[in-house]
Amino acid sequence: MQDLRFGVIGCGGMGRLHTTNASFVPGLKTIAYCDLILGKAQDFLRLFGGEYATDDADDLFADKSLDGVLIQTGEVAHPGLVTGAAQAGKHIFCEKPLARTLPEAKQAVEAVEKSGVKMVFGVCNRLAPMVQRAKRLVPHPVYTYCQCAETITSQAVHNLDLAVHLFHEAPLLKVYAQGQQVWGLDPHLPADSFVATLTFADGSVHCYIQHGASRNGTLRKYHYQLFGKENMVYLAERFKKCILHNTSGAVTQSFSFEGPDFGGEGADDVRGPFGYMGHYDELAHLCDCIRTGSASLLTVRQGMHVLAVEKAILESLATGMPVDFVEFCTRNGIDN
Repeated sequence: MQDLRFGVIGCGGMGRLHTTNASFVPGLKTIAYCDLILGKAQDFLRLFGGEYATDDADDLFADKSLDGVLIQTGEVAHPGLVTGAAQAGKHIFCEKPLARTLPEAKQAVEAVEKSGVKMVFGVCNRLAPMVQRAKRLVPHPVYTYCQCAETITSQAVHNLDLAVHLFHEAPLLKVYAQGQQVWGLDPHLPADSFVATLTFADGSVHCYIQHGASRNGTLRKYHYQLFGKENMVYLAERFKKCILHNTSGAVTQSFSFEGPDFGGEGADDVRGPFGYMGHYDELAHLCDCIRTGSASLLTVRQGMHVLAVEKAILESLATGMPVDFVEFCTRNGIDN
């Protein structure tokens, strides 16, 4: 099996995480590194090995020996880099979020779908082992509930993706939210925290609380609950545990991820090879898509769709009114 040769664009914390995980994926090699700060790219070359470092992504796009790129620079640069990679015929992994604006996201979607390259959008939690187990245990929840700290820009995409692309299978119909700027975490947005209700076509409902810098240390950064007619599932410890309860509240089954991770107990960087948050799995999935020609489970169009959900939430809290999500998508030229 010939190795798939990849370049890395963005040599910061997430770049280190993905490049480390890439080293464990059979048949995947990172051989080129790019960062606007050349010294960071050179550090990656020394740390992970390969052939060259550069501060110009066009060098990677022009390299005919590269099969693909791993992009993790931040959402401002993501649309342009995804478009450039697609036009160069490179397969793509891109961290979330896809873009800051819907027009930029649409540009990236059009470039990828026109090129025919394989792309995996970095919403890793959808492939996380305990998240997958929760979906099997409560396949059709009536209600789901999520609570999350940190910024809307970096975190909401993960949890909204789970709601609209995994846990609830019916189309999203209505979004209603209230929120405000409290901590100044997302100064480019009208709010940095909110409470949102998402209503789906089958009557199921998702409730989401993004509570900024106010953190419940017992629950860690985020947690999820799925309520079915006969039982419920609690995803605890940042999706490391999955606990099944019956209607009386008694625990009937409890599962914990077991496998090698980076970091110590309670560390935020416990996301290593074969880790419980799905980072390894998304890179392995991309390689499988490239080799077999199969479709990606984490698509660039889904990246645009979940950004639209976030934008509808922000529109609702700005107007104080519910948003008809079907009309919102039509107005913005996006498929629901």
